[in-house]
Amino acid sequence: MLALSHPRWRTWGGLAALGLSAAFLWPTGPSVAQKAAAGKAPPPVPVKVAAATVQDQALTLSAVGQVQASQHAVVRARIEGLLTEVNFTEGQNVRQGQVLARLDDRSLRAQVAQAQAELRRLQAQLDLAQLDLKRYQDLAAQSAVSGQQRDQQQAQVAQLQAQVQSQQASLSQAQTQLSHTVVTAPFSGRVGLRQVDVGNIVRPSDAQGIVALAQTQPLVVVFNAPQNRLGDVRQAVAQPRGAVVSVSEREGGPSLAQGRLRSADNAVDAGSGTLKLKAELAPSGERLWPGQFVTVRLETGAIPGALTVPATAVQRGLKGVFVWRVAAGEGGGLQAQLVPIRPRWQSDTVVVVEPRADGLKAGDQVVVDGQSRLKPKAAVKVLAAGASAAASQP
Repeated sequence: MLALSHPRWRTWGGLAALGLSAAFLWPTGPSVAQKAAAGKAPPPVPVKVAAATVQDQALTLSAVGQVQASQHAVVRARIEGLLTEVNFTEGQNVRQGQVLARLDDRSLRAQVAQAQAELRRLQAQLDLAQLDLKRYQDLAAQSAVSGQQRDQQQAQVAQLQAQVQSQQASLSQAQTQLSHTVVTAPFSGRVGLRQVDVGNIVRPSDAQGIVALAQTQPLVVVFNAPQNRLGDVRQAVAQPRGAVVSVSEREGGPSLAQGRLRSADNAVDAGSGTLKLKAELAPSGERLWPGQFVTVRLETGAIPGALTVPATAVQRGLKGVFVWRVAAGEGGGLQAQLVPIRPRWQSDTVVVVEPRADGLKAGDQVVVDGQSRLKPKAAVKVLAAGASAAASQP
């Protein structure tokens, strides 16, 4: 058995004891520098803000609509015939009753003349028969002729009267056919592109007709309202003069024309869940064309003295609907406060908030950009109007 008192073992034993002591003395917790860093407050969150305001808020409904002519017709020939004249220029404004085209009318004029001649012949026979009837009646009163002869003459007069009436109808029909060789504008408007040239045979069954005519003064706009806004639509339709409508090329763009709501469809479309509406537009100086798609803004009512915030300020989460309000913090800086709200009405740009005694107030600054990093009492830094909260984050 080895003795532990050997000098070499005493040396190794001393080193082991020293190592064990060092293990107990080595710091295992955070250093002083780490504790200082942990106690440092996080940097303020950069945000953009806007003020909650009180204003008379117009209640609006925005939708995509299509401009249409108030009247539209495909002008066709009413009889088959050879097109001999075109009396309009493409794109021209025409008046109601203005002659647009003519068909070859020579054969129809001959039919009218023939019908007139036949009518005159029958009328002459009727006149003579009526004179003879007058004579027979006088002679029968004197017993110079029999009553049978008088009755026969009276029957002949009735027969000729029926023939005259029949010929008058034939003449009227021939004259109507002749009038159909002149094609006129059914209403005032603007003609489109000519669909057929002189020298072609035209028919009532031609799909494209001779030309399309559109009444562009006034124009109308047709758009759809979602069924969850039927209450607003009902109020708009009930207005005596019709609710105000404005149209623009895009959302938020300048108004191209204004008008009034005129009618609503009688049922909601089952496929889309929308109700079709039609508004009549005031003259727009030809800034709008039939078929053009526009953004329609319908004013359905108003809320006087409404408390409003930008729509970008409104957040939704497990705690319901809320906004972040920027207020003075305990240390003199600014901090975020979560304020629950109850929306009364909203559009794409603004939300009307129901006022509460302990809730949002007019003039409060609400966060409109940078909400994703906020929590209650988080320090915030308000950015200038042109800055971006996302770009300012470290």
